[in-house]
Amino acid sequence: MLPNLARGEDVFDSPELRTKMRILHAVDKSLDRITIAEICENAGISRQTFYRHFESKYDIPWWHSIFCRQFYLNEIGRTIGWKTGYYHHMRLISQERDFYRKSIQYSINTPFGQTVMPENRKTVLLDTLENYRHVAVNDNMRFIVEVFSKLECEVLNDWFRSDAPTDLVRWTDDLVSLVPDRLYRALSIEEPGAL
Repeated sequence: MLPNLARGEDVFDSPELRTKMRILHAVDKSLDRITIAEICENAGISRQTFYRHFESKYDIPWWHSIFCRQFYLNEIGRTIGWKTGYYHHMRLISQERDFYRKSIQYSINTPFGQTVMPENRKTVLLDTLENYRHVAVNDNMRFIVEVFSKLECEVLNDWFRSDAPTDLVRWTDDLVSLVPDRLYRALSIEEPGAL
């Protein structure tokens, strides 16, 4: 069962999630430069515990981002609109902005956001269009979703890796302005007093 964020429940309130967050917080430099042994030592866990939760150190940012997406980003077009979804997703992710700045600064081995992230986002958007909004997805809409998923992931990654101050309202407006019109209209939900 997902926590109720409106009531202030902790998103990471389970033993498994607390262990994953300890591992995430143990990353104190680029994933390309830190070893599993260093992560385990920093987190105070064994290698066995690390591998029970992650197959690779590169899975840590993927897990966190995809886990956080379920609360807001994946709900765009299902239960909330674009502005609310973007604003609150970025608010949740920005709580770990230091981790993203340090961990994915270089990541030449597995470029964050260029594999798992856009594919996951594309899958969610197509599912929302077809199964929640009952939109017939033709080749053009599939192309729009695929290209937009890559763009959205790249923009979010760049912001969270940058040293620019966090400005959730501006970032939300900027992201919404990037959504292709057909996709925006297909997933729009009326939101009086959004955010």
